[in-house]
Amino acid sequence: MSFLSVREICRGVSNKNTLYTFLFVLLHQSSIAFSIFASVMVSGYILEINQHYEALKLWVFLYIVAMILPYIIGYFSDVYKEKCLCESLSRFWQSATKRYQSCTDSRTVDHTLGVYVSQGKSAISDFIGYAFWGMSSGLNFFLSLLMITAFIDWRFFVSVMISVLLILGFNKLISSHLENNAVTTHKAGSSLTSTLSTIHDNVHFGSSVNALAYQTRFEEGKAKYLGLRIKEAVFRYKALLVSSLLALAPTSCVLLFIFTSSSVPMEVKVASIVNFTRIYHLLNSASDIVSLLISFPSIKGQLSVMTCFSKNKPLYQPQWNIAILKDNESVDTVNLAQAQEGRFRVVGENGSGKTSFLRHLCAKNDYLYFNPSKRLLWPWDDSAILSDGMYSAKSIQWLLENSSGHLILDEWDAFLDSENTKKIGALIDSYADSRVIIEVRQ
Repeated sequence: MSFLSVREICRGVSNKNTLYTFLFVLLHQSSIAFSIFASVMVSGYILEINQHYEALKLWVFLYIVAMILPYIIGYFSDVYKEKCLCESLSRFWQSATKRYQSCTDSRTVDHTLGVYVSQGKSAISDFIGYAFWGMSSGLNFFLSLLMITAFIDWRFFVSVMISVLLILGFNKLISSHLENNAVTTHKAGSSLTSTLSTIHDNVHFGSSVNALAYQTRFEEGKAKYLGLRIKEAVFRYKALLVSSLLALAPTSCVLLFIFTSSSVPMEVKVASIVNFTRIYHLLNSASDIVSLLISFPSIKGQLSVMTCFSKNKPLYQPQWNIAILKDNESVDTVNLAQAQEGRFRVVGENGSGKTSFLRHLCAKNDYLYFNPSKRLLWPWDDSAILSDGMYSAKSIQWLLENSSGHLILDEWDAFLDSENTKKIGALIDSYADSRVIIEVRQ
């Protein structure tokens, strides 16, 4: 999945299950459209029941079948829609995981983590629902309108087209405002998600100061997100109300004319009565089309938030005031880069940039990096509860015994007592004969 633009994201969401779902939706809506034609035939034969009783029975049977069949077909379309959603989420997580390292940075404040953890899944789920709702509503609207126009009265087509023009004009007036609201709301939601994800470290590894700072930021983020969400919803629902009234008014006037005018043939009135519910359902479909048009900027805004994965790390000019030692002798970065074995130590005052230097080496050369202050996932059974010291010792031992290449140990002795520090130090020495090990000591 590409994150360069909303269009590329939509292409990444499409898969083979999309086609199957569309075919079942087409069958579903075609069956509904045929039921309108069958009901018109039933209406005509009712007026001449004595002459066409057998034909009436046939068309009643076909009408019933056409009303039942959509429920059966709908089962398959729903199943394939869910398969399409699951495949799309799989692609998103796989692509976003690969892109995450190059689109975020610890020195920047962004919402990338929130999009990866929560907002991306929400945006894709909403888009899949929106897309198939659009397919279903669009086919229902146009096929039903075609049948009603061709076999009941042409005036319905005129009234619906008037509604569409009114709605399109209204939507054009408010679309940019809706999209901006959606982008702002979902960015605030992503930031809140990122804040929520820090609760464990701030509460368990920090102090009351950290917990209080977390709570303050959480309350601010929560209030901002919920306020923006309510504001967006109120505006959207007002727009839907106005658009629904625009959609209903013209066709309602046509119905009043048909039932009150003496110039309209009786068979048209009977067909309109039989399809009264279907005609207003057509208006509901028109309202759905309206909702689709009005919701499009919001869906686009949600998806555009995911383009954060296309943004690379900001350029960063590292600065540090450190020294590199091997056997208490100074070594420059050129010799360090060319080394194939040995134990190197990075030293410097607090704030001199030791950790920044190590992280720079990792980013530039893809070295293995370990810092015990952050608990990470490892390829061993982590169901046992380990103390900080046990975690440090087990992690370092596993890295030494089960990995190759340059290894960076950043303040690896921070949680170890003197006995375990000596033990791990001796182990590091034994492996430094065959690989480069770079360390910062507590």
